[in-house]
Amino acid sequence: MSLQTTPYLTLTLALSARADHLAVVMSFVETSAAVFGLGRPEQGKLLLATEEIFMYLSGVVCPGKDLEVRLVNGLYYVCAEFRFASPELDLGGLNITSTISYDGEADLQQMGLLIASRSVDRLSLSVERQRVALAVTKEKVYPRSTETLPSPEAGEGTAVETPDRERLKRFAVLARQALPDPDRPSFLDYPGKLVDMAAAGDCQVLTAFGEKKDIVGGILFGHRTEKTVWCCGPYVFSRTRQAETAAALLAACIAKIARTKALGLLSLSGLPEGLRADFEPLGSLTFRPAEGPPVARPFFYRHLHEDPVCEVWTHAELADHLRREYDRLVLAREIRLLTDMGEARSGRSLFSAEVNGERSEVVLRPELPGADYAANVERHVRFLRGDRYRNLLFELDLGVPWHAELVPALLHNGFHPAILLPFAGHSDLVIFEAHETEP
Repeated sequence: MSLQTTPYLTLTLALSARADHLAVVMSFVETSAAVFGLGRPEQGKLLLATEEIFMYLSGVVCPGKDLEVRLVNGLYYVCAEFRFASPELDLGGLNITSTISYDGEADLQQMGLLIASRSVDRLSLSVERQRVALAVTKEKVYPRSTETLPSPEAGEGTAVETPDRERLKRFAVLARQALPDPDRPSFLDYPGKLVDMAAAGDCQVLTAFGEKKDIVGGILFGHRTEKTVWCCGPYVFSRTRQAETAAALLAACIAKIARTKALGLLSLSGLPEGLRADFEPLGSLTFRPAEGPPVARPFFYRHLHEDPVCEVWTHAELADHLRREYDRLVLAREIRLLTDMGEARSGRSLFSAEVNGERSEVVLRPELPGADYAANVERHVRFLRGDRYRNLLFELDLGVPWHAELVPALLHNGFHPAILLPFAGHSDLVIFEAHETEP
């Protein structure tokens, strides 16, 4: 058993997966989470997830084997990672829709995984050559901004700069009061969270200043992958010189990322009409608010360098749609179709769920393959509709061949392909959107 610190605000505990080591693991996670600034209620939920996952690993998945527990301080979140080796995985109990029959010890162990998955904000899983990394994340709680600032005036000159902490918080306040939901990212409602996200390197912000040093606009951006940069905005708060301010912010953003390996810029929200001529429309998602009619959320993409040829994997039922989209977007892709040669499939699939309760939105992602795709998709839709979530999305990575096996199950359960995001995963991502709004 050993404890060490590594760069990037990470603590690592190395030990064997044995139930009698639980107290050590719990103490390590509790102390580290407190040092990293996680609040007591959030610590409790992370500890609950840690206990259930560790006991399942030590009792079922890799008993007595080497295990690393890492606590990562993301400034606005704390992530607990479990790293281990296992030739076979059964983590289906981590699905938020899992049901337990209570018929025996195995069912009670699965119940622990269910408790873990519902205690945290995000769950992710990566498997490479029987090496597994299971991560659960709990975000910090920040106060919502209630401040109101007067609308700024641009004046004649506009300068674009990287804001300091206080100006970054003022930018968030201005964005919240000027932009309707969902035209702004939800984290802009929490200025302190934006400051920590920027300090952690998960986003960059540029702001435009008028003659009186008032913030008249801003743009947020960051790397989704090495090849794709996302942006929100440019947002303009002044009533004058709006086109000039927006153009200056976008130009400064592109200049910042020009020397990186990014091939394209992905606009997630807030792209002004006057700047859309240089972007390709990717389509739109439909946001269903608690009150009022649905709102379209358009997405755009701008090529920054020549697009390379790469392969993508899909099911025959999605192939024609992808060909049309790739032709329209002028993206060079080798489309590979899945083949079913009668091979056996076994086990339970696992989907992670990223939940945004304030927007009644859930993004589902496949984490483990299995033989139960149709039943698992149907169960998630029924469970989430029953909990009155209005906006259901499902994300497939065309660079991961087995993801394409889910296409028939998604189409059968009321999902349709809404937008294609170039190089947003291992390869391109397809975001499916659920049709119906009521259970």
